Amino acid sequence: MESNVIKHRRNQLFIHLYGFASIFHFLLNQLVEMNTATVSPIFGIISYSVLLSLAVAQVNDRTLQFMVLLAMNLYVFILNFESLSSITLIFFVVPIIASALYNDTKPIVILALLTSAEFMLLLTVFDRFAVRAPLPYNQLSMIMFFIAILSITLLDSIYFSHYLKQLESKNASMEKALLSKEGYLHLFFENAKDAIAVFDSTNKIIAVNPAFEELYGWPSEECIGKTLPLYPADMKKEAEIRTREVQQGQSYSLLETIDVRKDGSRFHAQVTLSPIFDDSNEVIATSIISRDISYQKESEKLILQSEKLKLAGEIAAGVAHEIRNPMTVVSGFVQMMHQDPKHLFPEYTALILSEIDRINLIISEFLVLAKPQAATLKIFSVQQTLNDILLLFSSELNLNGIILKTEWDKDFQINGEEHHLKQVFINLLKNAVESMEQPGEIEISLQAEADSMLSIRFKDSGIGIAEQDLEEVFEPFYTTKASGTGLGLIVSQKIIQEHKGSLTISSKEGVGTTATILLPIKTT
Repeated sequence: MESNVIKHRRNQLFIHLYGFASIFHFLLNQLVEMNTATVSPIFGIISYSVLLSLAVAQVNDRTLQFMVLLAMNLYVFILNFESLSSITLIFFVVPIIASALYNDTKPIVILALLTSAEFMLLLTVFDRFAVRAPLPYNQLSMIMFFIAILSITLLDSIYFSHYLKQLESKNASMEKALLSKEGYLHLFFENAKDAIAVFDSTNKIIAVNPAFEELYGWPSEECIGKTLPLYPADMKKEAEIRTREVQQGQSYSLLETIDVRKDGSRFHAQVTLSPIFDDSNEVIATSIISRDISYQKESEKLILQSEKLKLAGEIAAGVAHEIRNPMTVVSGFVQMMHQDPKHLFPEYTALILSEIDRINLIISEFLVLAKPQAATLKIFSVQQTLNDILLLFSSELNLNGIILKTEWDKDFQINGEEHHLKQVFINLLKNAVESMEQPGEIEISLQAEADSMLSIRFKDSGIGIAEQDLEEVFEPFYTTKASGTGLGLIVSQKIIQEHKGSLTISSKEGVGTTATILLPIKTT
């Protein structure tokens, strides 16, 4: 007995073939004068409408099957009353062939008995053998009979061949699935929060769960039977090694790696890779259970950075305290020497006092890491502050053969702690100078941005920063310089954030680096 799905589809096919034949017969009557059948095509069109309505109303497929075959039989029976020759008796074969295509014995037996009774009735009572028709009529009847049989068999074959292949493929997959262990079946529970995918021996996906579709962005219809790039191209070698090892029976539990979504975006994933064995202990498939741990990784990074900042603050506070005490003594004695009228070298003591003030300023700004400072905010000119800094650096720039370009068309006023922001500008300019291995160019520009923000850019033509280093430039104590402390940029970033702004670094190795500061402009 065929499945209900196939029976339903075959009912639809035969109903439409029956309707097409009835309409074609009706039109043929208008073209061929010797064709005297008029009631049978009209009966066919009416019964086609009824059958179509029943199909739309979703009548039981078994019932509809008998009604389709009965309509075909009655059509042929009426046709034989109107025919000019007994040759039309051969059309009784058409509904019998149709019933045989259902692969159901009962309709064939019933239809055979009914046809036999009708056949005997037409031969004995109505003596259809006595009717003689012209040769062209017999020829047309034979052609139409051949077309009817060919249409039913050929269209049925074409209509169901592709569907049956799909069923065979699906059945083959189900048979393989049934051979695996019970644990294999438990992977496919729909409410799993972790993404689950199962792969065959050629690493093609057999099945995925809804969580996989959501996490990776691949719908199941686009996954099944395909090999998907679930890992970055730069990690292909490691992923292929793991795949081979799992196919050989090894497993990985809670492995942290980087995976890729359909749109190309990366995310931190925690995966468990497991082989799936058959009854012979052979690996027939593999599975992956993964979860997105990007949020967890980001939290760990923030915690680590917070601990580093705390450590940096404690060191800064301790160092500043230890330095300031002796510096106070030194400063006091130098001032006494400088104020002594008999002092022979006042220009030297003046220089020492100036440098002591500079040390105190650096210590004050270094303490930004230790604890929030009571900033003295005031409105000042960014252009003037930069000019003061450039004046200090002019000799160093000339000495290194560095060309300085400035670009600003107006003076911008901001409300902030001038000394703190000056230290940021000095840090960035110093980094730009130190990035030059040969004479180059530094460009400083001021530009108004949207939302009343001011952008201050320091662009150099230095050696640039490698991509892996660029991601960590704001990490405490991270530096690529032999004599660097790794605190300059983190201090600068903290100062800018305290001014409700942002500091970003963009760079390309061998081309140069651009540091961009965004600060609110003072509005009147």
